[in-house]
Amino acid sequence: MINYNVKLVFHMITSFIGFLSVILHIVYSPAPWISITKFTIQSNLLVSVTFLLSVFAIRSRKQHLTPLLDFFKNCSIIYMFIVITTYHFLLASGGEYVGTRIITNFTLHYLLPIFVFMNWIVFEVKKKFSYKHIFLWMLFPLLYCVVSLLRGLVDGFYPYFFLNPTGVIPEGVGSYANVAVFIIAYLCVYIILGIVLILLNRIFLHFKTLNTATSSS
Repeated sequence: MINYNVKLVFHMITSFIGFLSVILHIVYSPAPWISITKFTIQSNLLVSVTFLLSVFAIRSRKQHLTPLLDFFKNCSIIYMFIVITTYHFLLASGGEYVGTRIITNFTLHYLLPIFVFMNWIVFEVKKKFSYKHIFLWMLFPLLYCVVSLLRGLVDGFYPYFFLNPTGVIPEGVGSYANVAVFIIAYLCVYIILGIVLILLNRIFLHFKTLNTATSSS
């Protein structure tokens, strides 16, 4: 049984590091308004808010918040997996950070995703989720892509090269068709991650049920 206080402190630390990293990464950015548009910033802010709400829920024992927190914690797992893998394999070589942003770049792209994964493995009660949740978890990334493309039509700015149809690599991908391919590919990744997350929850829950049955027999 995980100690109540350990879980509470872990959630407090995660939320604090998340908020601090987001704020400092934006404040020390040479272009703060561009930083705000990044999926990394927005998804880490979601994680920070989720874990802060979880701190209040744990302390007050408000069970009615559990379904909402379960939803956002599962969102966090999927989004943070995308953050750490996309940055590491596609974006890490695209720019250099200096000063405080060296630290916040690490916390936002690596440390906080690891914390989110650790929280799910160690602290979260595994539950049986419906596959329809996958499409709900995909809403924010899909909305992010749509808003980014609409903004690009207005002012020509795109937060990532794979959303830019007007330039060629490394600035863009050359056409809206190529952007569509990237978006569809990412949505497929989200679907796969959602399926894996649901299956892992069910597997953990199944073994827990077996252990409980064995212990009581």
